[in-house]
Amino acid sequence: MTPVISDYAKQLSDNLILHSYQKYCGLKIVHQEAGYCKCELVVTEAIDNLSHTLHGGVIYSMLDVTSMLATIPALEDGEYALTSSFNTSLMSASTLGQTVEFEAKITRNGRNLIFTECHAFKIEPSGERKKVACAQLTKFRLKQQLE
Repeated sequence: MTPVISDYAKQLSDNLILHSYQKYCGLKIVHQEAGYCKCELVVTEAIDNLSHTLHGGVIYSMLDVTSMLATIPALEDGEYALTSSFNTSLMSASTLGQTVEFEAKITRNGRNLIFTECHAFKIEPSGERKKVACAQLTKFRLKQQLE
């Protein structure tokens, strides 16, 4: 059974994933529901660093985007959320051609603040998932109708 998200959440999620930066990085939604999202990308030369591994800035931003994609379906129509706190640790490098999965979930959905955690995993040739990074993010809920 496919989880249903509101039309408002679908529109915001589409706008976010289709933003030029996310498109440039190749981020795709694998699964999304209220309080959870899984995305993935493949490390390419466009988003690597001089060591030919996934650039740390891309990791940080995709952790934030995936966290937001987990948050959006939990918002009411006419609400939006902004990241107010972001704490992350990088643990391992991802090389060219590797698929990297990002998984985020809401850990507490408060009246004004939404707390999330997000993890990034590289997929080894054996299929094993190895943690690349983890983050704890706080989102501030606000009334804002976005187009």
